[in-house]
Amino acid sequence: MNESLEELDGTSSHVPSGAPGPKLKGVIEYLLIIRDRWLLAIALSLPISLWYVYDRYQEPELFRSSATFVIQPPLSIIDNMQPIERDKYSARIVGDHLHRLKEKELRQRVVKAIESDKAKKSILLAPYVKDKKEQEVLPTVGQVVNYKIDLIGKGTPTLQITAEARNAEGAQLVANLVQIEYERAHKSRKGQNQTKSVAFLDIQMAESRKKEDAIIKQINSFKTNHNLTYIEDDKKDNAERKSQYQNAITTADVKLLEIDSHLVSIRGIHNKVVQSLKALTATGPARTTAKIKIIEDFFKISAIAEYGNVNSLRTELQEHEKTRKTYEAKYLENHPKMKENALAIGELHKILLNEVQVAIEDLTNQKNELNVQKAKFVYLREKIKKQAQQLGQKEQQIARLEQDLTLERQTFSSLHKRKKEVEVTGALPEAQTDPLQISDVATVPYLPVSPDKAAIKTKGILIFFACFVLIPIAFEFIDNRVKSPWDIEVFIGRDLVAGIPKISTIKEADRPLIVGNELDDSLMESFRSMFSRMQMNSHIDYPKSMLITSAIPSEGKSLLAANLAYSCANHGRRTILIDFDLRRPGLHKFCGVSNDRGLLTLVNEINGEHGTEAERNALTEIYPNLYVLPSGGKTRAATEMLERPDFDHLLNNLKKLCDILIIDSPPLALFPDSMAMARKVDEVLFVTRYGKVARKVVKNLLTRVDETGANILGVVLNDLPEKKTPGYYYAGYYGYGYFRYKYYNKYYGGKEGAESELPREKAS
Repeated sequence: MNESLEELDGTSSHVPSGAPGPKLKGVIEYLLIIRDRWLLAIALSLPISLWYVYDRYQEPELFRSSATFVIQPPLSIIDNMQPIERDKYSARIVGDHLHRLKEKELRQRVVKAIESDKAKKSILLAPYVKDKKEQEVLPTVGQVVNYKIDLIGKGTPTLQITAEARNAEGAQLVANLVQIEYERAHKSRKGQNQTKSVAFLDIQMAESRKKEDAIIKQINSFKTNHNLTYIEDDKKDNAERKSQYQNAITTADVKLLEIDSHLVSIRGIHNKVVQSLKALTATGPARTTAKIKIIEDFFKISAIAEYGNVNSLRTELQEHEKTRKTYEAKYLENHPKMKENALAIGELHKILLNEVQVAIEDLTNQKNELNVQKAKFVYLREKIKKQAQQLGQKEQQIARLEQDLTLERQTFSSLHKRKKEVEVTGALPEAQTDPLQISDVATVPYLPVSPDKAAIKTKGILIFFACFVLIPIAFEFIDNRVKSPWDIEVFIGRDLVAGIPKISTIKEADRPLIVGNELDDSLMESFRSMFSRMQMNSHIDYPKSMLITSAIPSEGKSLLAANLAYSCANHGRRTILIDFDLRRPGLHKFCGVSNDRGLLTLVNEINGEHGTEAERNALTEIYPNLYVLPSGGKTRAATEMLERPDFDHLLNNLKKLCDILIIDSPPLALFPDSMAMARKVDEVLFVTRYGKVARKVVKNLLTRVDETGANILGVVLNDLPEKKTPGYYYAGYYGYGYFRYKYYNKYYGGKEGAESELPREKAS
């Protein structure tokens, strides 16, 4: 616990769950910060702003003059161009002139023109000759010539030459010389470009003509080598032959389908007839009649009925069938004529079956011949296709060559047209052909552009006000000690219970008795405000115990504990004030009591007895409702004493004898006593002195107290200057503050009036 303040001034922090949320400083707070340091702000801001104004006033006068060119495309070009093409034309021309106006060559020509003319040189260097001091070397013309080129104008592009010089005549001289020298160089370049353009176009036209002749020769040679004199006739002949072969293939396919159909039918009937004849079981005339019916199936197919002798055989068979029917009516089965007729019909059957077989063979031969013909036509057709493809490739090569020839002829035509345009343009008046035209020449400026005294004054005033605002704020942030309610509530994140004004007017020995002896009415009001705020912040009912501590010594925690105890007693609360600063006790001195018996002796005398008689006897009443328990000696073993059960019994017994137990403890940053005691009390009140301790130290100490589980009521800011009281920052906030100082005595009519009112206040 004996860490140094540097160790406590860390960057890590723990925001307690009950701490108020962060707030930003308002405008009023920043204004108050400025008001606190307004003399320092003026003392630093005024020299800075005056030095700026003085320094800028010492700058030499600078004059500025301008000359302009306009870029206006000729009317003939505008009429023949679309809007987009015109924009591209203007952008190209403007960019070209901008580049050339910024070249070093033009600057060198201007410098040379001035150096070669004594009158111009004397005009430009006159201010430097006038201000020349002894042993000072005059600047050269190259060092003095200063100009820039800008593109201005929303409609017609305008090139502005802006020259700056120490005198008005010099600025005009440089601007006009730049304009004159550039126009001269432009005309010279334009004539040279025209001559070069015509020569270049002649060369290009000659090369284009050579390329055209070479392409024509290449086309003719290609046609001759590939026999393509009449390529269209060859294409037509190939198409006709391909069509013929395709028609022949189609006809063969149709005939093959027809033959296949007949063969299928004939073979089906033939097989059926053969099978039926083999399966025939009838005899005699019935057998013959059945054969005739079976054979008649052949005549249902036209391909058999019309083939060879089949039709005559059919007629002959029909005649024999009629004869047989006649014989059947006259003769018996075994009659010679009947047998003869049956024999003739049988022979006809055999002949007819043979004819059918011959027909099948004949159709099969026709099919084979058609397949051979078809294959031949397919081969010829594919051959024609390949020839057509080769012919097409050759035609494409010729087409590409002819396309190259067309492009080359167009190129030649464009070159020829451009040459005519250049020749015509050279013959026209300059105003109709040159887009670069002089718009304005430079004039002598009346007033300098620098230094701009009005602008310098304005900037000086702005610098003064900026420094006047920023310097106090910067000092406020550099000085990181606790000095304001904002430091406590925003940075530390704790509630400000009270701001106690300066007590330097009170003797040091009497300061703990401000409330008890009614030494200062305004300070008494501050302690009453603190008591009221503690009542609002506290959530623990009476009786309760409160620890009052600080970061380091001399922050006023003991005098604050004493005056708070008097305030509690005045409000009717039975109060016990305990001196827990066992290393350096001091409460017994201003209370006028002996320190022979107190806290240490009571802890040693309890010895397990839990009564309150010993505690009651050790207390000394120094004020109505206010009792003091001194330390009873000195010890460095305070933490060991806190761990004894007898100490807890002592605290409990003391709480039974009062409403509030106020414990004055040693500084948190130096000794572990307060941190250990914080675990045993109900509430903790932290005291810090104005401008005494760094904000991070206070924040980290309170974070450690939070880790003990103690309930921190808030922070009291002690020893505040008059204008730093909380009421000064927040009207009517946490007490009276500024209004208390300003109006308190006036309200009570001075010191005597205030004293006359006190008894009635107590009585109320």
